[in-house]
Amino acid sequence: MAYDRSHAPIYDFLGLDIEVTEPGKATARMNVTERHFSGAGRMHGGLVFVVFDSVMGYAMGSLLDAGTDLATVEISQRFIRMVGLGELRVEAEVVHPGRKIMQLEGMAWESRGKLAATAAGSFVVMGQRQNSPAS
Repeated sequence: MAYDRSHAPIYDFLGLDIEVTEPGKATARMNVTERHFSGAGRMHGGLVFVVFDSVMGYAMGSLLDAGTDLATVEISQRFIRMVGLGELRVEAEVVHPGRKIMQLEGMAWESRGKLAATAAGSFVVMGQRQNSPAS
């Protein structure tokens, strides 16, 4: 199944690189710099959420036909430790591939290889994207 995921401009801002590692799984990597920091001197938690949301979308999308749209229903994120400068690696996996709603889990590691955050999310299959080559 081919999934034509568009490159979102936010990925350029974050310096985010996402790849599907196998059907239902994806990995994101980015170099955290001071431009990603909150006022507390660490990566802003909302940006960690954006990375989880994005990599989960890729993992789910790898199971869908080209032109099929999806949307986030909800994501629950838990922080374990701060994310400072250096590489952030986030992995996501579809744990329940329902026909309409899929459940995903993700884990994020900071530059020293320590677990920094976990997430669980639900995404909905929206159907064929309007004006899609597959529609």
